[in-house]
Amino acid sequence: MGFIKGAKSDAIGQQAARAIAEGRRVFACRVNEGGWNDNWGGSLSGVAEQIEAVETQGWRLDKASFLPGKGQNVSAFLIFRRGV
Repeated sequence: MGFIKGAKSDAIGQQAARAIAEGRRVFACRVNEGGWNDNWGGSLSGVAEQIEAVETQGWRLDKASFLPGKGQNVSAFLIFRRGV
């Protein structure tokens, strides 16, 4: 994992842990992935790593929506839920 991807994953994992400590049952976040230039599709590894970082804290991905950004960037809007 690259330094930037690792830092993003660490940060979102910490935010997810803080949401649990605050007693939240829903965690929503936006994840930006840059440099995706394969017109036929491809891995969004940065997004996957950040989803894994949140799920490691005990959340489960409930819904996801993706929007194109500038150039080849994409934004993922993710909603995670915890059991009661």
